[in-house]
Amino acid sequence: MPYCSASDVRLLSGVTSDIVNDTDINSLIAFSDQQIDDDIQSFVTVPTRIKNLSALLTSIKLFSRPDLRFRLGQSGLSEQQIQENLNTWKAEVDRIYAYYGKVVPEGPESLGMV
Repeated sequence: MPYCSASDVRLLSGVTSDIVNDTDINSLIAFSDQQIDDDIQSFVTVPTRIKNLSALLTSIKLFSRPDLRFRLGQSGLSEQQIQENLNTWKAEVDRIYAYYGKVVPEGPESLGMV
């Protein structure tokens, strides 16, 4: 069971279905959830913090994909707005990892890579 849904990611990121479909978002959620399982632990009952972490990691992955970044730019987001979102989300990821006594692996700049 995924830790978050495509609609959670859309709510956080503002990415609409004309930019990326739910199937692609769900694939990225699977990568994010596996990262959480590997780095922190697996969760049967999903705390809100982990739901948020999954949506954050997925949003970072979305905004870091060059093809989606181009489409986001076409939808009206400036490169500066995209980067500000990424920086905000990465800081929140760091905070959640710290809550669980973990450090983001390989530094926050590696989070965007799929």
